[in-house]
Amino acid sequence: MMFLIRFLNKNTLYSLIVIIFLSSCNSKQSSDNSTEKSIENIETKRVFFKWPRDGATVASPVYIDMGLEGMLIEPAGPVKEGYGHHHILINQTHWPKGSVIPTSDSTLHYGKGQTDVSLDLVPGEYQLTLQFADGVHSSFGKEMANSITIIVE
Repeated sequence: MMFLIRFLNKNTLYSLIVIIFLSSCNSKQSSDNSTEKSIENIETKRVFFKWPRDGATVASPVYIDMGLEGMLIEPAGPVKEGYGHHHILINQTHWPKGSVIPTSDSTLHYGKGQTDVSLDLVPGEYQLTLQFADGVHSSFGKEMANSITIIVE
C-alpha cells in the first residue's frame, strides 16, 4: 500500500479518499432501503398470543404477551403502510376490515405500541381476541386477528 501511495500525486490521493468516503455513505442508504423492501416482501402477516396459550387456566391479573409477524408496531397516529398497534377484544370476535375499533370496557386499545399488558379479570371463562389495526384504529380484519379462550380462577 505504501508503495502505491508514493507514486500517487496529492490530487489523485485526495480523489481516491473522496470516492471511498462517498461510496461508504451510499451503502448505508441502500441498506435502509433494503430494510423497507424486506418488510414489504414478508408474505406471512399475523398476530398471535405468545402468552397465555389457548385453553390456559390463569390467575388475575392476567399477563398478556402479544406477538406480531410481517408488520411493525407503532403508536397510534398517522397511517403508515405496514405499521399498526394491538387491541384486545374481550368476549368478541374480530372487527371487519376497515372498521374503526371503538374504545369500551371490552375493547382495549394499546395505542402507545405496547406488546404486553396485565388485565384484571374476574374469575370465569373468556374469549380474548387480539386485533391489529392501523394508526387511526382502522381494523386490518380477520386476517390480522387471533382468538383464544382462557379460564381465570
